[in-house]
Amino acid sequence: MMLIRPAFLLLLPLMMMSCRTAKSVVAAVDVKPTGFLPHATELKENRSRSPFIGNWLTSDKRVLAATAQVKSIYIAPVVSDELRPMAQKFSLLEFSNKRRETKMKGLLTYAHDKFVHAFKSDKKSRFAVVDAPSKDAMTLKLSIIEWEPNTYSGLMVREAVDLVTLPMVGGSVLGKPSRGTIAIQGVLTEPRTGKSYFEFADKEEAKSLFFFFPQELFPTGQAKYAIREWARQFEKLMSTPPEKQIRDSLPFQVIGF
Repeated sequence: MMLIRPAFLLLLPLMMMSCRTAKSVVAAVDVKPTGFLPHATELKENRSRSPFIGNWLTSDKRVLAATAQVKSIYIAPVVSDELRPMAQKFSLLEFSNKRRETKMKGLLTYAHDKFVHAFKSDKKSRFAVVDAPSKDAMTLKLSIIEWEPNTYSGLMVREAVDLVTLPMVGGSVLGKPSRGTIAIQGVLTEPRTGKSYFEFADKEEAKSLFFFFPQELFPTGQAKYAIREWARQFEKLMSTPPEKQIRDSLPFQVIGF
């Protein structure tokens, strides 16, 4: 195994391709948004600009002009009203619906806090966060629609696959059904027209790891990592010029938690 592990380095150029491609093609990740988004059926990839799988931006000149005047954002409590049932065998083995529901409550609070933090921590952010809805503030509504928790049984399967294949690659490809996943959707509305300015949907799977990290031992470890990335990416997408590309995170991790 020690002889083949360095071979992973040979794959880095491929894994560092366009991050949108890495998610869509290598990981074969797909996300199906719900009616929570007014334009759910119109979402598309935009590799030159966005790291999210699905994107919709208004072309309504009235909404665009109104949004340009807004300097604040209200981030509503994150919901999971349309959370889909668990589908992975390992999740169903280790988690009851009640246990997942309990963990989900913490994830919703975590997601809200991280999106707020993303805007507050960037001194150059386009929007200042306000604590309540306002006629002078954009409103961001977020919904978590899928979550397969990290599982010990899934981790053991991926580790076993890595022992007989190329480490960190076999476990990621062949062990795909055992990986933690989470999917989100969001809509940003302009206050005066009440219409959508931007809508998005995205899904993330557990990353390939160079080393064994503690986050694999926690049910919410992968989900929290993805949420932090989404919050950072969304804030950058809102605060940068339209010609700037906001890259997705790489399909592997070097640092855990």
